[in-house]
Amino acid sequence: MPKERPRILVVDADNESTQFVAELISLYNYEVVRAADPASALQLAEDLAFDSIMLSLEMEGGGFKLSQDLRQINGHGDVPLIFVTDQPYDSPLLMEAQFYGALFIHQKPYAECELLAQLSTMVRLKLLQDELKDRMAELDRLASTDPLTGLYNRRMFFRRMDEEVARAGRTASPMCLLYVDIDFFKSINDEYGHDAGDKVLQQVARTMTRIIRRGDVLGRIGGEEFLILLPDTAGEAGQRIAERLRQRVEHATIITGNSKLAVTISAGVFHAADPVGLSIDDMVKAADEALYEAKETGRNRVVYRGGALPAAD
Repeated sequence: MPKERPRILVVDADNESTQFVAELISLYNYEVVRAADPASALQLAEDLAFDSIMLSLEMEGGGFKLSQDLRQINGHGDVPLIFVTDQPYDSPLLMEAQFYGALFIHQKPYAECELLAQLSTMVRLKLLQDELKDRMAELDRLASTDPLTGLYNRRMFFRRMDEEVARAGRTASPMCLLYVDIDFFKSINDEYGHDAGDKVLQQVARTMTRIIRRGDVLGRIGGEEFLILLPDTAGEAGQRIAERLRQRVEHATIITGNSKLAVTISAGVFHAADPVGLSIDDMVKAADEALYEAKETGRNRVVYRGGALPAAD
């Protein structure tokens, strides 16, 4: 559940001190969570997300050590941190605190205005960090996906394929590559318009997404062409998946405007029992040749390359 207000973790064995801080900063729309020992602080960080952390240097085992442990917990590596201390501090201690990731060091008794200003700065920084992460994630998504279908785009598909081929080479694992093309797609665009063509692409993409398994890699590589990589998959299994996909597309009805479209696909399947020595270009070329044969021999069919298979029922 999203936080309704910034959440501050205050870690200090001094109950009176943490009570004062909680009452003070709660007045300014901060949620305060208190921990009196390192174990409690670490458990809270496992369970909750924090926007900043106040940490006493006098904690059992040392505040610096605890700050390192907190930063190892997922999601807390860059949470703004302020150290508090009972003792006067000098420049070396301030530099050491900054080495351990603190933005500020604050000496008790608390100067209310200064403490509030420091916390406000840290919370604002965390907000900006989160916004930047969200924007970077969105830019990464946009750079790696096809905007029409939501599938991997050509660049990202081949990056993922390169990773999977390398892994298969290390483990001598089989894989299949499916090259899929929507039959007579140009005629659909010419007769019904590009909006209809877009709906066809989206429907076929959704059908593919429902068919493939976790770990398979699917991408639109241009126009009406798609590639599907099936890691750890023998040839017969790859052919079954391609045939299931062909049947699902053939039996689906796509409604666009006042028209109902019946769409079919052709697919070429290439099976590599052991990808060692095969390049990505080799695999794509073999699957493309199988696809070409499927289209030249009537379309709406699957052609296999890569080894003998039992005759289909």
